[in-house]
Amino acid sequence: MVNLGKTNYKKEIQQLNALLDSCRSEEERSIIHSMTRSTQIARMMDPEERKKQPVKKTPIKKEETINKLCENHISHKISKKRKKVRASVRIGLTEDEFTRLDKVFIRTFDSEFGPAEFVIDRKAEKCSKHQYARAIEIGGTRRVPLHQLFPYVRNVRTQTNDVIAKRKHIHKPLFVEFAFKTCYKAFLYK
Repeated sequence: MVNLGKTNYKKEIQQLNALLDSCRSEEERSIIHSMTRSTQIARMMDPEERKKQPVKKTPIKKEETINKLCENHISHKISKKRKKVRASVRIGLTEDEFTRLDKVFIRTFDSEFGPAEFVIDRKAEKCSKHQYARAIEIGGTRRVPLHQLFPYVRNVRTQTNDVIAKRKHIHKPLFVEFAFKTCYKAFLYK
């Protein structure tokens, strides 16, 4: 194996710069200029040359350190948990979207309908597009229009029991769950 030796980047760049000064045509100058740039890049990537380059540290004045300490002490930091809550945008399920749901299960709070469970299946009901959709109680005989049921909904679930949207309290909005943020509209009736 042939040992080619170590490249002297500084000397090579000086030779290329001298050659650049002696060139007359623009084409030759652009070629030599690109050779100089590639040599500089090779120099920056060489691990031995990296070790030689001094690391510059800026001196810190006493006044600056005191100001930084005061700023850190005075500033109010938000915990990571709160940052995450603020960063995530919660999408609410509107009443219009709720009345267009299809093939889902609905649980309600204890209210005028009681803590009941309802199912919506428009194909089985043979609903037309502009007809009011109704929820049918599971294990019961009631058929309730969705716009009457909306204020009392606790959660909306798929047929595989995955929660699409839920409400913590009866007076809070009905929020779409994180897993269904992008695809909850697939459960709306066309």
